[in-house]
Amino acid sequence: MDKRSKIILYVLGAILIGLFVIESNRPKPINWRPSYTSGDTVPLGAYVLYDNLDEIFGDASIETVEQVPLEFLRDHQDLTGATYIFLNNYLDFDEVETDYLLDFVARGNKVFISSSSAYGALADTLQLEASSSSYYMDTGNDTIRTRLVNKSFKDRSYVYHREGSYRYFESYDTLRTKVLGEVLAFNPESDYLESLFQTDDEEDLEDIVEDPDSFKSMKEMEIKTRKTPQVNFVEVAIGDGAIYYNLNPLAYSNYYMLNGKEQYVAESFSYLQNDHIYFDNYGKSGRRVVSSPLRFILSQESLRWAYYLAIAGILLYMIFVSKREQRIVPVIKPLQNATVEFTKTIGNLYYQSGDYTSIVDKKITFFLERVRSTYYLNTEKLDSSFIKKLATKAGQPQDQTQELIQLINNLRAKPLHNQYELKQLNKQIEAFFIDNK
Repeated sequence: MDKRSKIILYVLGAILIGLFVIESNRPKPINWRPSYTSGDTVPLGAYVLYDNLDEIFGDASIETVEQVPLEFLRDHQDLTGATYIFLNNYLDFDEVETDYLLDFVARGNKVFISSSSAYGALADTLQLEASSSSYYMDTGNDTIRTRLVNKSFKDRSYVYHREGSYRYFESYDTLRTKVLGEVLAFNPESDYLESLFQTDDEEDLEDIVEDPDSFKSMKEMEIKTRKTPQVNFVEVAIGDGAIYYNLNPLAYSNYYMLNGKEQYVAESFSYLQNDHIYFDNYGKSGRRVVSSPLRFILSQESLRWAYYLAIAGILLYMIFVSKREQRIVPVIKPLQNATVEFTKTIGNLYYQSGDYTSIVDKKITFFLERVRSTYYLNTEKLDSSFIKKLATKAGQPQDQTQELIQLINNLRAKPLHNQYELKQLNKQIEAFFIDNK
């Protein structure tokens, strides 16, 4: 190699090293995805909250619960004087979990739930109905203001200006429910609903909206939420205990705990017992789930060492055999267009292996791509505005469209999926596009 070639190689090597150093030292973008796990330090994690629980509850014993709530409640059916804390942007309790949870509370324990929604068996039992969406998610103004109504606290409000959504309880059982907190009214841009459909003419708007009465109801709700504080934190008495339901989980995240909002957390937790505190660390959006088939092998010491020895033996065999035998000359066959066969093979492989989560993710991805290419809609936020626009452009009933998008949002919030959920998703997507032909 001549001198000129060496110089070129050295320059290219220096450039590659420089690019590597620049990329490795470049600050990573802030991760605003909700996590709420006790060990996660991202803005919407719960590391700061969990680290300060011992200061909030004094001498109480603090434990994380890493198992399914149903299993924990079954193993602690005699537990009393305890508090079970659930924190996540999405929580759903089935009927069996609800029964055990209510028994747990009736014995004199307390349950604290903070989630941006309230539905499922538990919400139905408690007769809690939360607003399903925010009218203002497309305005760019996501700032919300909350306060606690207890007269023992100072009359102060807390502002949450990042990643918030205007959620409140539309109805609740007034006989056994006590209001503890409110989300205050704020004033987004005027004529919001008109701007949503990009028209100033009320007659044109009635032509776009299929049900004028529905639009009138939406308009009344918009005015109501701009002028009247709405309930977003309640206490529901159950037997000798109580369930506390809060619709503003952002208040308990790292970002707001470190930005002067810790007083709201301390005051909202003042209703809870302080003997035993159990912090749910299982039902989290940011929970890291190991789905590898080697999980059981690596969790057992004897099997783990056997696995390591087998890998080491295979590597040693390959090293010594490669020195004694000539490498096989591969037979190169002409390329074939096997795209369809490849797709079918991969699809069968996913389905036969039971990897329903991957199939669900790809189904959702293909559906959103088809929506973007067919109806030219932005699929970044699958909210009420998106549902209305999609139903209008696709000529589909809004309830059918809302059911499909809500299913997609629920599935995207879950870390794992089963065969039944995959079939439901496929059935609704096919029905949506078949009816649109």
